[in-house]
Amino acid sequence: EFALGTAAAAVNRRDLSDPSRGGKDFYQVQDSDRYCKMCPAEHCEEPNGTSKCLPCNKSEYIEYPNAFHRCLGCQTCREDQVELSPCRADSNTQCACKPGTFCSPDHSCEMCQKCRPRCPQGEVELAPCTPHSDRQCGPPTGTSSSLSKDQIVIISLVVVAAFVILLFICCSYCRRRHSSGDGRDLSGKSCSVVLPCCQRGGLGTQDNIHNEQLFRDQLLGPNSGSVTPRTPELEEVMPRTSNPDVKPRRKLVPVQEEDPVSLLRRSFYVFAENVLWKDWKRYGRALDLMENEIAFAMNEPFTQEAFYQMLHTWHNKQGMNASVNTLLDTLHEINLSGTAEDIASKLVQKGLFQYEAS
Repeated sequence: EFALGTAAAAVNRRDLSDPSRGGKDFYQVQDSDRYCKMCPAEHCEEPNGTSKCLPCNKSEYIEYPNAFHRCLGCQTCREDQVELSPCRADSNTQCACKPGTFCSPDHSCEMCQKCRPRCPQGEVELAPCTPHSDRQCGPPTGTSSSLSKDQIVIISLVVVAAFVILLFICCSYCRRRHSSGDGRDLSGKSCSVVLPCCQRGGLGTQDNIHNEQLFRDQLLGPNSGSVTPRTPELEEVMPRTSNPDVKPRRKLVPVQEEDPVSLLRRSFYVFAENVLWKDWKRYGRALDLMENEIAFAMNEPFTQEAFYQMLHTWHNKQGMNASVNTLLDTLHEINLSGTAEDIASKLVQKGLFQYEAS
């Protein structure tokens, strides 16, 4: 036992540089304390376990130092592959997919897949088809003059903001010119062409101011001594024209001793009876209503209540700008002059409105 222990200790004390101790190029023989040097590439150990090595046979190979008892068999390329280099004693056969096909090295390659023949419209080739990857496509690379998506959004917001500010300034100028009684230049013909929404809204507001003044005078009675001033803009409904055959349209004012707002809402039923269902959509758009507000009425065709609700929505949105003359003028704008004249006549016949005295 002492001798065995001494021998084991002697082995443990042996220098690591001793080839018989083993290292990265050595291997231990199974069931033995002997270490043998591995065979170099393209060779394998003899079956009897000695340190002599034999070369690999044909169609066999070994790439690294090893302790194998036999060489490895060479790979055979599949039908969908081509041989890049043949099998040698120290390297396996090198195969790759045929041109126009690929097989990703990140996945098990059981069959080569066809590459995309070309890039889709609007994209360019970023990388060609290779045996290991498909053709890579993408949007054209940007140039120095191209704008990013964020830049386009910022520019669009600036343009919209500038347009809104310009529109607000022009509308304020229009209404200021109207209130001063100046019917020339932008407040007259130019304002009605450039900013029809401001022009119509201004006239509607003036209609209501005039109507409320008449209503207050009627409540006070003839002895009140109040004299209603006439506004130059109320004397004419349409712009002046050089054609003598075209007669200015007469404006409507509420009848005496009636609330103008109540009369305006009662007139909605007269409009509903005379405006055809097929014209509801373009009439609503001309009144600057939203599409969903118009759709609500269009979903119930031939129902006067739906049309009434559409005009009621318009009235709530316009507020002081709402006027029966605005509704009539809008019908004229969309080439429904005959309908507008019939409605005006019926409103007078029903005793809701009367023609303004010239």
